[in-house]
Amino acid sequence: MKTKTLGRLAGSLFLFFLAFSLRLHKIDNPVADWHSWRQADTAAVSRSFYQEEFNLLYPRADNFYPMSEGSLPNPERYFLNEFPFYNSLAAGLYYLNGGVNEVWARLVSVFFSSLGAVLLYLLASQLLAKRTAFLSGLFFAVLPFNIYYGRVIMPDPTFICLSILSLYLAVCWLKKENFLAGLAFSLSLALAILVKPYALFLGLPLAYLILSKWGWKTFQRSEIYLFLIFSLLPFGLWRWHINRFPEGMFGSGWLINQGQIRFSGAFFRWLIFERMNRLIFASGGFVLFWLGLAAPRRKKEGLFFLAWLLGAVGYMTYFARGNVTHDYYQLPLVPVGCCLMAKGVIFLLGIGRDWLSRLINRTLALGLVLLMLAFGWYEVRGFFNINHPEIVEAGRAVDRLTPSKARVIAPYQRDPAFLYQTNRSGWSALDSAEQLREFITDGATHYVSVNFDEITNHLTGQCPVLEKTERYVIVELENCINK
Repeated sequence: MKTKTLGRLAGSLFLFFLAFSLRLHKIDNPVADWHSWRQADTAAVSRSFYQEEFNLLYPRADNFYPMSEGSLPNPERYFLNEFPFYNSLAAGLYYLNGGVNEVWARLVSVFFSSLGAVLLYLLASQLLAKRTAFLSGLFFAVLPFNIYYGRVIMPDPTFICLSILSLYLAVCWLKKENFLAGLAFSLSLALAILVKPYALFLGLPLAYLILSKWGWKTFQRSEIYLFLIFSLLPFGLWRWHINRFPEGMFGSGWLINQGQIRFSGAFFRWLIFERMNRLIFASGGFVLFWLGLAAPRRKKEGLFFLAWLLGAVGYMTYFARGNVTHDYYQLPLVPVGCCLMAKGVIFLLGIGRDWLSRLINRTLALGLVLLMLAFGWYEVRGFFNINHPEIVEAGRAVDRLTPSKARVIAPYQRDPAFLYQTNRSGWSALDSAEQLREFITDGATHYVSVNFDEITNHLTGQCPVLEKTERYVIVELENCINK
């Protein structure tokens, strides 16, 4: 037993440090790489916790601009979507280290993503053979898609880690039938749902685990109802709270099926061919994924991984437009996909009847893994790039030249990434001269732009220019309201 425990500890430490080290690639990137719009809002909440008020009930971003088209004005800059658990941890590191540095925010994600590799290994160890379980954690650690999204300033890596933790604790609870273990499971699930409501789709694999244990007697066990309340009540209270401030919430109805895209040709092409095949499992891993589905199942695992996969597919199907639009929406597919890939490798290695067949299968398995790593890196390497460094340069100039209480218009097609660079609150879009006057009335003091369009050229000719280069211009708006 000691040898087995030491082996798991060694495997866990190896996976954690491997995953952690890989996710340090370009850890000091400014908030201007892939999906910077979502990272900027998340980072802004953490920064406001540090610079303004640490209040978990009223997180604020930088933007006065309405949260989405047709939304209410948002004068308090509320950002009321997921519970700001991740943001609070990042802000805590800012407090401990005496200032805002986005590296610390990224390191929170790195930690949770690395912990996720360990937890996936431990979860799989309860249900699969030792080699298969270790490969599951290893694939989670080295999958290029998961490396990039394991160091972003977003709550998603934390959510994925908490989801795996919930499933692992559920297995431990059902194995020991210990009340405290069940309580720990319900609380971890509650936190996962608070961080991302998509965790509700874990209900399918959890229901499978519980019904496999007790069958119809499940409904006679009082602790099931107690743990259900513990898991769902915090989310219900959070939703009740934020629904009182609709101006601080995204319009999310479009995520479900805007354009009636569900089950259309584009839906299947984007999710299966473009995302699962090309981007996430990168061709080689996609083959292993299907082999894992076809592989014989151990008695201990039963239909668990199939139920987990169906839960992820159900989530992708329900939020059809969101999943087609954003690649990071498929992150819930990654853990179960890594387990299936691991099963695919072991299945391939075990079907040879003679030395030549075994050699061919081992070569094929290695080749598929190498293809996954090579093609996966080819697809995601551009995600790390800063494609518009001028917004970072201009933002630093605004921070240097304007008062800390300045309110800045930083138009960037409603993308808050430019505004975030200024370290000021303000507006992320400007559509007309009439809107400019409205913003000035609401307190806008400066205008910064990296696009020399008609509005920019007009303001440059009529208002005091603080700084102008070939890449950006900063204009002072005082006394310009009537011009």
